[in-house]
Amino acid sequence: MSKSRNRTAKRNATRKPPPQPVAAESARTASAGSFTDLLTHQAHDLAAGATVALMAEVAQARTPLAAELVLCNALGAMRLAAPENAREPQRLEAERALVTQLIDHAESLGDAEALALLRVCSFLGQASTRAAAAHAAARLAQRGVADRPWAARVGRPKLLMAWESGNTLGAQISIGALFDYQGREHALMVLIDFFAGGGIKDCWVAEGHRRARHARGHFESMAAGSEDAYVIDLDADTLVTRLRTALAAPPRPMADDQIEDVARYLPLTRARMEWLATGVELAR
Repeated sequence: MSKSRNRTAKRNATRKPPPQPVAAESARTASAGSFTDLLTHQAHDLAAGATVALMAEVAQARTPLAAELVLCNALGAMRLAAPENAREPQRLEAERALVTQLIDHAESLGDAEALALLRVCSFLGQASTRAAAAHAAARLAQRGVADRPWAARVGRPKLLMAWESGNTLGAQISIGALFDYQGREHALMVLIDFFAGGGIKDCWVAEGHRRARHARGHFESMAAGSEDAYVIDLDADTLVTRLRTALAAPPRPMADDQIEDVARYLPLTRARMEWLATGVELAR
């Protein structure tokens, strides 16, 4: 099923990505072969400014999702700044090096804003940096640094419902999952393309009660006009299976907006899958 959504509404559904002028400008002028070395050698200088900027952004967050989206935007900017011919291992190593420096710098600052950033870093990104952030956050907490009110909930939303929409051709399916953070709902939408290897073609977030709650209804309205289209409910286990399989394949964004979306929201998609895989069930 082809994706259909209002671009203006989508832009309003998420926070604007913070600018990354130093990293982006440096990376744009680098060759693929030097990209990892560039960010690795400059990681300390980049991290000092980026950590302070991210801490300020997270400090303004009033909800767990808002805090998560700050880091999603930053991780997406790192990926989008890479040269087009950079290989995936180079992109991942450059990201790991810079995020590791972010974590180290945040811990060295050691205040409440630093702890808030570390809490978010412990749920988003590569496994090695998530673990490092979790350990650093635990050390700051043991020293008596105060947590944000949302810290205990970040990365752990309730799953309210999940669904799949597609058609009998089987070329693509859309997966939707409605989550709740103590009354603040958001929907994660994932477009999977089977003609391109079963990877994620697009993923994005619809934030707010009206937009998130009506996400499924939008697909039902589309399906009502076609005998070949369907919308079915998914339980938590099936949702995890669908997302895990799609995440195991290389992402397949094609249009410019899909490339931006996947760079930004793929870490959140993976984080939600891993959280649900711990055995969380649909809220009743």
